[in-house]
Amino acid sequence: MKLSPEEINQIKSWISKRGFTHTDVQFEIIDHVASAIEDLKEEKPELDLESAYNKVRSKFGPTGFLSFEESIQKRYQKELNHAYLNAAKSFIASPKMIILALFSIVLFQLSKSFPDSFEMILQSIVISLVVFSFGYSLILYLSKRHIRKYLSFKMSVGVITLSACLVFNLRFFYIDLVNHNLSIVLLVALTLLIYSVAKGSLGMINKTEELNKIYQ
Repeated sequence: MKLSPEEINQIKSWISKRGFTHTDVQFEIIDHVASAIEDLKEEKPELDLESAYNKVRSKFGPTGFLSFEESIQKRYQKELNHAYLNAAKSFIASPKMIILALFSIVLFQLSKSFPDSFEMILQSIVISLVVFSFGYSLILYLSKRHIRKYLSFKMSVGVITLSACLVFNLRFFYIDLVNHNLSIVLLVALTLLIYSVAKGSLGMINKTEELNKIYQ
């Protein structure tokens, strides 16, 4: 039994009062609860909406939707990791990989031609990559302000930040342990990672946008 827009809005109102931090998690819970109520009312048409909602909610136990929220967060992390991996595989198998290969060759040539200033070149490229990635995130943030409350968006920005910090720590704090060749490998890996995170995150955000159209 399909729920009416008014019934969907009522369910959304009840769940919104629970104070969920992340909009996409809230949409997932609304979608799950609405589907469960539709199935329940299919079996028992005489049930009113509030009774059906309370019956569905009781299935989550004493913690209510909190346990479901945690399971959604864990699932998001797995889905994001899977999306990142698929984006990386897709990039490697596409003609775009030629660009990354040429980028690597140029870096190797620069390390040989300008050995004394190569540190500065590397640092400038890493900073540029990080600034670009955060700039891209900022553009998304400004063009679609509602995604700032998406858990998937926050997770993705966190991955880029952590990755950049690791590269900086390994390359610039342990400079004696890392040669130019390994630095280039790290930089190429960071470039691929930033692309994969951006591509995978957009997929997750677009998926949530579909729920946003229904429940916003």
